[in-house]
Amino acid sequence: MGLKLKLKPFEKFIVNGVVIENGRHRNTVTVANHAQVMTGRSILQPEEATTPVKRTYYAVQAMLLDPPNAEQQRPLYNALIAQLHAAIRDPDMTYHLADADRYVRDGDFYKALAALRPVIAYEAILLPPMPAAPVEPLPERAAGM
Repeated sequence: MGLKLKLKPFEKFIVNGVVIENGRHRNTVTVANHAQVMTGRSILQPEEATTPVKRTYYAVQAMLLDPPNAEQQRPLYNALIAQLHAAIRDPDMTYHLADADRYVRDGDFYKALAALRPVIAYEAILLPPMPAAPVEPLPERAAGM
């Protein structure tokens, strides 16, 4: 049995880098063989990649969405995952990071993203969102440096 996607009206999904949009009715699509698939719910927008784990997720997502240019994202991904390995000490989270890294090496970017989702949740506990505060302009003297 393949992967079943239950789609909401006008929901987008991606198969092997191709963006496909559902019509105006709910549908179920079955992907019968192995493919790199993402639904709109799991796609991270650039402005949402605001934390270390989310930036790592976004780099993997870029590899999934643009397979011909996946290797161009590899140096950024390698730097980000190395920082996470150095910073995160929780055994369960290091396990998820190791899984994600193995999946990226194997080219299974979808599974790498799935492995990073619990780490994103863990990170949210450690770094709760802070209310946006107005940014104070730099003094003229500091701005010129």
